[in-house]
Amino acid sequence: MILFLLLTQIDSLSLNQAIDIAFSNSPSYYESKISLDQSRILYYQALANILPAVFVTGAYTKTEDSGLLTNPYSGSANLSGPIFDVDVICAIFIGGYQLKGTKVQHKADIAGLILNLKTAYYNLINARELIYSSEIAIKMAQENLNLIEIKYSLGSASKLEMLQGEVFYLRVLQDRAKARTLQAIAQEELKSILGITNNIFPTDTLVAPDSAEFPSLDSLALILEKVNYNIQITKDMRNVAKLDLIASYLAFLPKVSYFYGYTYSSDSLVFDFQHFKDNSTKNYGVSVSFPIFEIKSLIFNHLNAKKELQLKEFTKKRVILESEKSLRTNYYALRETYDRLRFADKSLDAATEAVMIAKEQYTLGIISFLDFLTIEKNWYETKFSYISALSSFYTQRTNLSYLLGKLSFNKEKR
Repeated sequence: MILFLLLTQIDSLSLNQAIDIAFSNSPSYYESKISLDQSRILYYQALANILPAVFVTGAYTKTEDSGLLTNPYSGSANLSGPIFDVDVICAIFIGGYQLKGTKVQHKADIAGLILNLKTAYYNLINARELIYSSEIAIKMAQENLNLIEIKYSLGSASKLEMLQGEVFYLRVLQDRAKARTLQAIAQEELKSILGITNNIFPTDTLVAPDSAEFPSLDSLALILEKVNYNIQITKDMRNVAKLDLIASYLAFLPKVSYFYGYTYSSDSLVFDFQHFKDNSTKNYGVSVSFPIFEIKSLIFNHLNAKKELQLKEFTKKRVILESEKSLRTNYYALRETYDRLRFADKSLDAATEAVMIAKEQYTLGIISFLDFLTIEKNWYETKFSYISALSSFYTQRTNLSYLLGKLSFNKEKR
């Protein structure tokens, strides 16, 4: 057994351990993190444009004119900075909004990563339970088939009973094959999310809650716009577009900047402070530039910014409507899966007791083999329904948690 585990390379992981691995190894997490770092760098770059810029140049030029030599050595050192520059000011505000939006996007990416991870983990548990139930049903169907074949050979059972036993046996074999496929799909999905190559054995189990409290749908709808990541992102994008429109108005204003510097020119290069001072001229002042020849491009930029703001307004409305729809559908689906889980739990208890009674009655000859087989089939179908309902409940609860932007809404019982 130890050799088998080593060869198959199976990692036993709880859900929390899988989440820890995702934060340390998932490529999608690091993609989002690096995007956030890039946005922060762009914002700091916009802030840095306020600082003065220093330019230092040096040149050696030899020019002969009728035997006369001009001063071949020249250089300059200049400092300049903006006093009033709409591009710089708006770039800072836009960069701030974009950084805020990227932070929200990073949180949304984390929530999406957790959503996909939990869904795959629950699907893996569901497939494992389906396989386990199929194995039990296969054993039961095989025993029944062997028994009815013996009775048929002795003439105490009909061919119909034997065929029904064979059909049930083949069906549970098909269900096991389907469950194994579901397990393989969940394995690959979970390995892709975690960025690992080993197969995973989930150590957590899904337990039906004794009771569940559901907040009212109206109360969730009231806080949806404040907590939903997609709505927050579209609002930030709308704010950026609005600020860009304001910047398109202000772009018609002149740009004001200051400058201060020295220009050096001499026929010889002497590294002496007094020499540099005697052969240098100081220049400083304020420059004003008017975008006279850029009016055409500024007008088109303004028109484009106006349409972009309109586009972002409609995008925000669309996302709000879609999020509200998703909230309602997921809320109703969660309530339905919880009710279905409760009914499936009660049905499973009743079906289990019915199998025990039917087995005793069949042994005593009170009921026929077909009646006994029907009761076992009901138990098998009820068991599958219960497992599926339990997995659906956890998955739907995770989906609702993602819509509300609160990972703490999920409190799994292990």
